[in-house]
Amino acid sequence: MEIREFEYILSVIRNRSFSAAAAELHISQPALSKYVAALEKRLGLKLLERTNKGLVPTYAGERCYACALEVSERMERWRAEMEGIAAMQKNRLRVGVIRNDRQYFLPQNIERFRERYPDIELNITQQLSKDIESGILNGRLDIGFVSEPSIPGSVDYRTLGKNYTLLAAPAAMGLAAEGAMKEPLPFPWIDIHLLDGAAFVLQDESCRFRSYIDDFFEHENFSPKVKMTTQSTVDALRFTELGVGPSLISDGYIHYLSLKEKVDIFCVGTPPATTNFGVIAKNLAALPKCAVDFIDIYMTDQMKI
Repeated sequence: MEIREFEYILSVIRNRSFSAAAAELHISQPALSKYVAALEKRLGLKLLERTNKGLVPTYAGERCYACALEVSERMERWRAEMEGIAAMQKNRLRVGVIRNDRQYFLPQNIERFRERYPDIELNITQQLSKDIESGILNGRLDIGFVSEPSIPGSVDYRTLGKNYTLLAAPAAMGLAAEGAMKEPLPFPWIDIHLLDGAAFVLQDESCRFRSYIDDFFEHENFSPKVKMTTQSTVDALRFTELGVGPSLISDGYIHYLSLKEKVDIFCVGTPPATTNFGVIAKNLAALPKCAVDFIDIYMTDQMKI
């Protein structure tokens, strides 16, 4: 079958009318009837029955419609993917980055990329994970860096690494002596239950990291007392520096500590809590070299976290 025949059978069955389908397809009704009749002859199957309610698909017609719809959807994804690749080959790369610890190295990521690709227009936006996923799906972004896709399988995803979930506690709480070094953890480990009754500063529900925090608390059978919430993990850390209360962060955020003597950092959880981090695209295998190199540059710098 030719691609246009899939479009024809979809339109005829969807509209239950040759005339309505012909108008939708911008062809003559006789020509459309001829194509459908020729298809039925080749298949040796009756696809449509004429009734008082218009055209009704037979069982073969229903299956033909389902297969044609799948082909049409695949073709649409193919067109979108090719358009995305063409856009990148026209000296443009659009990147979505979550608002998290990995912004710290973004300026030098950009500088290194421009040294390698001075003629490519690099467009970087810092967004929530859900907005980056939407941007990938609708073609506004070429690649995105997120923790994990909200819907597995909705986009291509490759895990690039893990982040430890850390407890940041005001030094005035006197928890430093309670921490115990454990291999291969980068910070002393502490039992979260030692903070029973402490008033936490947590991210609000608009942050995906909050869902990881809630899962962590549930896993540890710990019910935190929440003193305040914020949309920014950096702000939560700032409030911890000011002694407002403990907060939970991922490991890269320690780069944003400006008053290190005011905060104690610990690993928490049994086993120690971590989150994944990775890259998404419509088709990671089809990315052009500039996109692959940007991922490499981005992750090389992240190894410094």
